[in-house]
Amino acid sequence: MTPLDRQAIVRALTTDPPHVTEADVPHLLQVQVAGEVRVRLPAGHPLRAKLQHQHLQLGLRHAAIRAELRPLLAAWAREGIPALLFKGFALAEFEYATPGERFYGDVDVLLPSDPVQLTRAVHVALAQGWCSDGLHARPERWTHESAHLYGTHTRIDLHRFALFWAAGPQEKVRAITEAVWERAQPADWKGILIWRPHPEDALVVNLALARQWGGDIGHLKAADYSDARLLLSNYDLSWEMLDDRAQSLGGVHTWAAFRSSCDPRRQHFAWTTQAEEQLTAAAQRDGHHTPQARRTLWWAVLPQRLQKASQLPGLLPDMLAAWNAVRSGGDPREHLNRWTPDTSRPMTSLAVENVVGGVRLLTKLFYPRQSLRGTCLPRAYATYRALRRRGYPVVFVSGVRRGSQGIEGHAWVEGAQGSLESYGEPLNHLRFKQVLKYPE
Repeated sequence: MTPLDRQAIVRALTTDPPHVTEADVPHLLQVQVAGEVRVRLPAGHPLRAKLQHQHLQLGLRHAAIRAELRPLLAAWAREGIPALLFKGFALAEFEYATPGERFYGDVDVLLPSDPVQLTRAVHVALAQGWCSDGLHARPERWTHESAHLYGTHTRIDLHRFALFWAAGPQEKVRAITEAVWERAQPADWKGILIWRPHPEDALVVNLALARQWGGDIGHLKAADYSDARLLLSNYDLSWEMLDDRAQSLGGVHTWAAFRSSCDPRRQHFAWTTQAEEQLTAAAQRDGHHTPQARRTLWWAVLPQRLQKASQLPGLLPDMLAAWNAVRSGGDPREHLNRWTPDTSRPMTSLAVENVVGGVRLLTKLFYPRQSLRGTCLPRAYATYRALRRRGYPVVFVSGVRRGSQGIEGHAWVEGAQGSLESYGEPLNHLRFKQVLKYPE
């Protein structure tokens, strides 16, 4: 596959009307900004039709998620549980002219950090027919997230903190979360009381600090530019106001690096390796992802890693069976059928997580020179066989997508309620068109 042409995407985002060519279309589709670019193209532009499908597709998906989410938010409001909507879904619903302009994966909801409130919120959701992956019942595993809820079309990440808690001082993360709540604004969402972050926090905290102080340190997303442009415009925000807010939250260096990379008022978006290095250095100057923080996180997760490693001997037959199945080829259903017992037994979420993590380690050992994406089939085979052998009704899925130079295939596994959190690929069902699902 041809590498992503970042400069073509930057050109499409920063010019108005967008300066795009036929060759840019696959790249715009790949990063899911086709709808945003299409809306800004003049009527009659020949590329509007080529970008229309993704625009409509994202809009229809958002409508399905909105219809599923609103009854739950109404139930939380009746129970006096404040829910703050932020990041992708909230931006698509409240900021963009049409929701098909903004891709997002999960719905991010910030709840009060009180464990009692968090547990109540999950129980209300379960009574409404939602499913949980069980994280809510294991507070010792909570990070900035405390639960994941699954509906038919929707996955909700329930946050207790506004930022990732393990990459820097936790007291600072708590203080910023409290500051976000202090300035949060109640809103009547067509009859449902919800909470939304102050516009300054939507930009400074959610767009800049949360990304760079979390797992995406040093990375920008294509939507960052259009998100920032809309928030600046919709609320008439000034850089001085935003600079002051960042300084008050202890994120002055991270915010300065973000602002220098993403400045819609100068039509400037530096989506480059150099800018990403500067973002990483800035986050560390603000006290996040420092060597000390990484050591603290390493020791915190060591027991979990040892637990996963202890699974390796018992998972070796599954990895060998998967290795042989890949070598022999043929219809995947023939192999999967042999590995699918007639009975099933319940497994705890921790047990499932340990099996998935153990297979991931074995896959790296069996295929040390290949990327995890390049070993998707043996990993999916081994995970399926291991979980089915233990009684968990996992599902094998394969799909395809059109890249900039052809068709790309991928294989993965899902749980009974959809994506498995521990598998680490929650957006596969959005990125790939399903070809095979076993069992149906």
